[in-house]
Amino acid sequence: MSSNFERVSKQVSGLQYMKQNQADFMRDFITKNDISNVLEIGFFKGKSSAYIASVLEDLGRGHLVTIDKKTSKKLSPNITEVLDNVDLAHRVTPTFSHRSYTWELGKMIRQSPRPQFDMCYFDGGHTWDMTGFGFFLVDMLLKPGGWIIFDDLNWTINKSLANAPQRARMYADYSEDEKEAQGVRLVFETITNHLGYSSMREVKKFSWGVARKPANNHQRIAEHGFSLFRNPRSKRAGAGAS
Repeated sequence: MSSNFERVSKQVSGLQYMKQNQADFMRDFITKNDISNVLEIGFFKGKSSAYIASVLEDLGRGHLVTIDKKTSKKLSPNITEVLDNVDLAHRVTPTFSHRSYTWELGKMIRQSPRPQFDMCYFDGGHTWDMTGFGFFLVDMLLKPGGWIIFDDLNWTINKSLANAPQRARMYADYSEDEKEAQGVRLVFETITNHLGYSSMREVKKFSWGVARKPANNHQRIAEHGFSLFRNPRSKRAGAGAS
């Protein structure tokens, strides 16, 4: 009897973008690291979402929350249709943002209790500012010891425009050096390290960057001297102490 993963691999093989060897890596990574709750930034037609959902279904645990723009509803097929076709809609909550995934992440952060994820697959935005700010927000939603996988380390604006010149107006205000910069890689190589992430490695054949959040906040403070988890409404450290 074939697994859900094998079944989905056959059903979504003709869709963009995740390739079979990337899906195989994702399956093994989720299984090896005991991952249950997954956050995905950028789903397009839902191929990667279907792969992740199939892995969770085979493991008999977990859920995927995935975010993309509301314009993705107009794609054919769209994520809702893809998940229905592979009978895995119960494993996935698609979120359709009005403008940006960062606003949706902000709403999740303000929830009580705040959602916490074992892993994030980050495939959205790609520029330095979008990826950088997005990662700071994702960090607030990752469990201690959670993982992040950045897609498209080698992406640049100029490479994107070479394949889609009609998007030139989107990047009209960007400087030439920023158009040439690998924004996702800059985030991966600077901000993840600054926030104390470890087990950092590049999967070159996929242009993926993998990193692990510190297991506890004390470790982060000891190594970097600050806390991103301090409640801004709480009293300042030492206030009122006898």
